Amino acid sequence: MNDETKYVEVFIDLLPNQPKDDQSRNNFRLMLREKLEQRLDDSIERVWDLPPLIVNPEGDYLQLLTESRNLYIDGHFYSCVAMCGIVGERIIKDAFRISVLVKSGNSMKTPSEKAFDQIEHVEISGLIRFLKEAEIISDDAAKAAIDLGQLRNKYAHARGQSPKDDALKAIKLLHALIEDTVSILKDFEIKEGVLVAKGVSAAKAPKREIVMPHSD
Repeated sequence: MNDETKYVEVFIDLLPNQPKDDQSRNNFRLMLREKLEQRLDDSIERVWDLPPLIVNPEGDYLQLLTESRNLYIDGHFYSCVAMCGIVGERIIKDAFRISVLVKSGNSMKTPSEKAFDQIEHVEISGLIRFLKEAEIISDDAAKAAIDLGQLRNKYAHARGQSPKDDALKAIKLLHALIEDTVSILKDFEIKEGVLVAKGVSAAKAPKREIVMPHSD
């Protein structure tokens, strides 16, 4: 040992040690606003990278999908890949849930929630292959789901090499799965400004106006 000075580079975040008062809140507000403004131009440009999205606003999917897209816009690319994988897995498991009936005697019934909970322990690739072979999802959707799962696993183990490119790839793979499962346009199309069931003329279809919600 000797008395030679050694320097070690470290990252320190002591912000949580600041007093919890109005002055600190003001300081944090200014700091966060500055960070947002610094990346604002890049975030705006990334909006045009995203595929369009048309899904039913009911249920959990809209929140999950918009969170995935917002992570990409905000530049949180590692998190974006992981979130896309999570959403894709949820879509696959839900597609399996709504497609399965069990024969009991002479009747058919939906398995219990406790029974369905067991699929949380099943390898997702097996469920994807089942849905494909049962023709519940298309070959293209199945491939997108498999590729998305593999990409997500890479980032879940911190082995990602191109976060921005892979985040956009994950978004596009997720949307390929969405188009064959939860997208409104899977069963409907837009004709003369209204949603109509595929194969039905706009004149004969019930009028379903397209309402565009305001973004917060």
